[in-house]
Amino acid sequence: MKNKLFSRSNYKTPWFVCSISIIIITQFILINYKDHFKSINPETFTLFSAPDTIDIYDGQYWGVFTNNFIHIYWSQLLINLAGIWFFGAFIERREGFLKLVGLIILATVIPTLGQLAITSDAGIGLSDVNYTLFGYILMKSNYSNEFKLKGRYFFLMFMVGLLAYLNYYNLTIEDVYKTESMTIGLFLGLLTGYLNKFSPYIKYSVIYSLFLISISTLFYAPWSSEWQVYKGINEYLSKKPNKAIYYYKKALRLDKNNEQAKENLDLLTVDKLKSKAYKYHMLKKYKTAKKIYLQILEIYPSDEWTIENMKELP
Repeated sequence: MKNKLFSRSNYKTPWFVCSISIIIITQFILINYKDHFKSINPETFTLFSAPDTIDIYDGQYWGVFTNNFIHIYWSQLLINLAGIWFFGAFIERREGFLKLVGLIILATVIPTLGQLAITSDAGIGLSDVNYTLFGYILMKSNYSNEFKLKGRYFFLMFMVGLLAYLNYYNLTIEDVYKTESMTIGLFLGLLTGYLNKFSPYIKYSVIYSLFLISISTLFYAPWSSEWQVYKGINEYLSKKPNKAIYYYKKALRLDKNNEQAKENLDLLTVDKLKSKAYKYHMLKKYKTAKKIYLQILEIYPSDEWTIENMKELP
């Protein structure tokens, strides 16, 4: 007997997947066209709704959702398009537009916030969404005839193998793939698919709890180096430089390679040194002033203010 599920008359056009595809292709072309298909200017990301981490913590919260639709490499674009067309269309044709919208909101926000909390980088691209949708399909295939997926264990080995390879690439070559959010997405998809077996009350209670816990990390994430930088910037703007220095130092303890924390800390340190040097200079304590000027030049060798003041020393 022919399976009606896959008959032509039962075929449904996945309009939401079509819309997502148009959005990410359009953004890809515009981003690369703006920067002449060379290296992408960071300001371009912000322009196309992918703010950096500090801006996300500073109120551009939508970035944890919109950054998923940004792609900058052809390979990244094509792989994620293939994934959303396979997994996303698979779900939309069986459960409809609204169910897929809800899943994609979860699949963008929760894994991205997890990535942000773990690595201080929200990342870009639909890879975490595709892993969430795959996990959802895989779990539902265990108890739903509509979700029976041919070669599901082959797909599982492929997806896990790809994740392992990307982790290896991050560790040995360059840390560019957001494997943390992919892993979170896979488990989120498995959990969401499993929860469909329970009553709506249990299902939505668990999902909303996870969502709220994830959202809370936007407002309190002391384990994140970037969150510490954000706090430091706020303290500086509130004219509390000592508190700002405290947060920048804490950021560097969490991540010694945090360039913004280093730069901001150096600026504050130099400001304090300049005030001290100027004070001793005016008091005609030239030896002490010179020592401080030299400390400044160790941080900023070409600082014009310091060089000019040293010329005035007797």
